[in-house]
Amino acid sequence: MEYVIEVNRIMREDGGGSIALKHEYPYHVYCFAEDDWELEAKHAASLSPNFDTLVPVPNKVDLTAVEDFGTAFGTLTTLDDSPPAFTTLQIEDPTEFNTKIIVTFELNEAGT
Repeated sequence: MEYVIEVNRIMREDGGGSIALKHEYPYHVYCFAEDDWELEAKHAASLSPNFDTLVPVPNKVDLTAVEDFGTAFGTLTTLDDSPPAFTTLQIEDPTEFNTKIIVTFELNEAGT
């Protein structure tokens, strides 16, 4: 089975905010999951009959599996999806020549 996951922000660990991913920047990807069933179930208005009171800690992925995934997945470099922009755009006096207009421009990245 194939999954596609799209990520465009990095969330702070404390949940207090997030920042956008940088363009053309290498990120090392980790995948971690934790079941907070115990926390939610203990504080629910009525306990689920499926809640196991003998489970002492939340069910979570162990660190070795997280590191193995990161190693297997490797580094992912984000794409630059922003359009090029002119950093210089200059038109010389169009009345100077009768047969041409001279335009000088520069882009903020390589272009054709």
